[in-house]
Amino acid sequence: MQIGVITNPNSRKNKGRPNRVNDLERVLGNLGEVHQTQSVESIKPILRDFLRKKARFWVADGGDGALHWMLKAGQELFEEEEFKNGDYEFPLAVPTKGGTIDFVANNVGIQGSAEDILSALKSKLESGLPIEEIEVDSMLIEGIQQTNNGDAFFRTYGFASAVGGIGQQFFTKYHESNDPNPKTIVKILGKAMAMLPLSISPFNKIKAIPKPLKQFANELFEPMAANVWLDGTKVEATEFSGVNIGSMSINLGGVFRLFSKADNNHQMQVILGSIGPMELLKNIPSMFLGGNINAEGIVDRPCMELKVESSGAKLLSPNIDGEFYEHVKEIVFRLGPRIRIPKIKA
Repeated sequence: MQIGVITNPNSRKNKGRPNRVNDLERVLGNLGEVHQTQSVESIKPILRDFLRKKARFWVADGGDGALHWMLKAGQELFEEEEFKNGDYEFPLAVPTKGGTIDFVANNVGIQGSAEDILSALKSKLESGLPIEEIEVDSMLIEGIQQTNNGDAFFRTYGFASAVGGIGQQFFTKYHESNDPNPKTIVKILGKAMAMLPLSISPFNKIKAIPKPLKQFANELFEPMAANVWLDGTKVEATEFSGVNIGSMSINLGGVFRLFSKADNNHQMQVILGSIGPMELLKNIPSMFLGGNINAEGIVDRPCMELKVESSGAKLLSPNIDGEFYEHVKEIVFRLGPRIRIPKIKA
C-alpha cells in the first residue's frame, strides 16, 4: 500500500458529494485506500491501519482542519508501544486544495484539486519518478483545558494560531458565515474597516447606530486579558488586542500574509501586543504584503516559546489551523516535529 486517504464529508468542499470515497478510489486504483471520517475520534484507528500497512503517504482530503487532526492523531500513534521502534517512519503528509484557506498547501506550492494531486502522485509512483519533498516546522502545543470533569491537559500540533484578540475574533466571525471562503475574509475586513470608529469612544455611544453594528465592532476589537511569557520572560502588558504565532508563513485567502520570519529558520514568529483601531488600519497594507507590523506596543519577532495564561473572566479560545480549542486556561507553544510534505503540482 502506497497511499492512505482520509476524507472528511463535513468539510466545505465535500458537502453534497455522497460519492466522494468512490471518486477518490477510482483515481487511486490499487495504490491506496480511501476512508471516510465521520468524527475526529474515527481518524486514529484508520491511521493505525495505514501505519501497519506501511503507507508512505497520508492524504488529508478536507482542508487545513482535516490535515490538523490527521497530524495530531498521527503523532499520538507514535507514542503507542507498537510504533515506537525504528520499523516505522512518520509518512509524508499530503494536504489537498479546496478548503476554505489551504494555507499549508499554498505554503509548500501544492497545486490542483484533490483528484489532480492524487493523480499526479500516483503517476509519479507508477513511473518511478522521484518525488520532491519539503520539510516544514510544526508547533508542539500543550495546555490546560477546563472540562466538566475538571482541568485536563491536552497536546496538539499545528502551524499557525490566533490565540486571542482581533485575529481570534476574526476567525470566529469567519466561521459564523454559512459558507466561509476567501471572499468572506474580504467582507469581514471591509465591515471591520467601516466599523473602526465604533470601537473608539464617544462614537460607540451614538444611539442612531444599529445595535448589531456596535456589537460587531465591540466583539472584534475586544482586548484579551492574559499573562504572557515570551521565551521565558514575562511581557509587561496584561491586556492584548492580539496574540498570534506561527511556524510557517501563511496566506489568508490572498488578503493577509503573516509569519514570513518563520520560514526556513527553525523558529516560530510571534505577533502580540496592544494596537489601537486606527494603528491597525495603518498596518493593513503591511499585513497584505507580509511585512512587519510597525506600531508602538507590538512585538513582531522570531521566538522559541510562547506561554499564554488567561487572567480575565473569559477563558482562552485559541484558533489553531482553523480549529477552535475552547475553555483553555493556559497554553504553551514550542517548536514541534518537522513534517515531510511532497511537492505535488498537478
